Amino acid sequence: MRQRWHSCFARRMVYVALVLTLAALPTASHAEGGLVEQPVRIVPIGFAGPLSEINARSGRNAAILAIEEVNKSSPRINGQSVFFELMEQDDKADPRITEYIARYFVNSKAIGVVGHWTSNATVTAAPIYNEAGLVQISPASWSRRFTQKSYRTAFQILGSDDAGLAVAADYLVRELQLRRVFILDDGAYLGTSMADYLSAHVKAAGGEIVYRMSVNGKTSDFNAPLQKAQQVKPDLIFFSGRVIQSGVLARNLQRFQMSTKLLITGTVVTDNFLQNVEKIDSTVMAIVPSTPLEKRPGMAALQKKYAERFNAEMLPFAAYAYDSVHLLIAAAKKANSLDRGKLIDTLHDMKYNGVTGPIAFDANGALLKPSYTLYGLEQQKWVPLRVFTAK
Repeated sequence: MRQRWHSCFARRMVYVALVLTLAALPTASHAEGGLVEQPVRIVPIGFAGPLSEINARSGRNAAILAIEEVNKSSPRINGQSVFFELMEQDDKADPRITEYIARYFVNSKAIGVVGHWTSNATVTAAPIYNEAGLVQISPASWSRRFTQKSYRTAFQILGSDDAGLAVAADYLVRELQLRRVFILDDGAYLGTSMADYLSAHVKAAGGEIVYRMSVNGKTSDFNAPLQKAQQVKPDLIFFSGRVIQSGVLARNLQRFQMSTKLLITGTVVTDNFLQNVEKIDSTVMAIVPSTPLEKRPGMAALQKKYAERFNAEMLPFAAYAYDSVHLLIAAAKKANSLDRGKLIDTLHDMKYNGVTGPIAFDANGALLKPSYTLYGLEQQKWVPLRVFTAK
């Protein structure tokens, strides 16, 4: 622990020294009577998420990588040299802490915020950023409620959960004939809203909700819902909750020797998830708000750069944090301004080709033409079963 602390401290001190050195370097601009020296301007970009969780940390690291790449090109905005830095905050996925952090960013010199990571925190912070006119780009939240209120400051680079569950339900019910559905959620904000959406879409596709219930968001005891599932015999169990609970449920499904299919959500399509759940069979599926990222041009190169920089595997949704930073800086370059209002206007008109795919927004800040992938398990590996493009 002491060695790790010293390593982090040393890395931070090197970074601070670099910033101070750059800030001291003059740049020349023409003015009446000669040249006027201008210092390099330090430009903060906010990042917020539950940094104790591996997925959010991976996103934070990818954001750092993006900023370092931009700074190597010696960027200039409106004729002035700028140096971007990441201003990171741990919101712990707690709405009360989130409100405090959002106000902190509003009162800072940040030109925008990449965050928050969880849907509850993202939606909680959105009205605060909107009132202050500060850009908010969420790299991991796919809750439709984020863009539902038409905040001009809100930008969602993932497709919404509502649209994703609509295409998934239609396919599962109509084509795979999984008509009898048992819905289980963790009682949290995103979990219950996704359960509501799927329930409506299953019924619209001609399916039936045979049972619905909630569990505590921290429980690892799924005996009661699985016993009920044994009684009602569904074709499909849908669970919307945290990743760690999805793993526990997947393991327990086998213990109950049920052939029922299980559909889960979130950042579960990772090798880390499969390692934690040990051996689970082909009954498990997952719906995610993206095309198969491993097939995207530039993804392999990004993963390699990430591994070299952080000596770790980059988790999939971290690529969206990487794109979020590059998108915000690209907007600043296009506007040739760091003014918050001009950045908002520019982002609404942006068409950006990121590592994760094309990025453009509708009037509400929702991603245009989002794609979704339904994954399944084959020989202990996640494989794409179907890719959808929402209408």
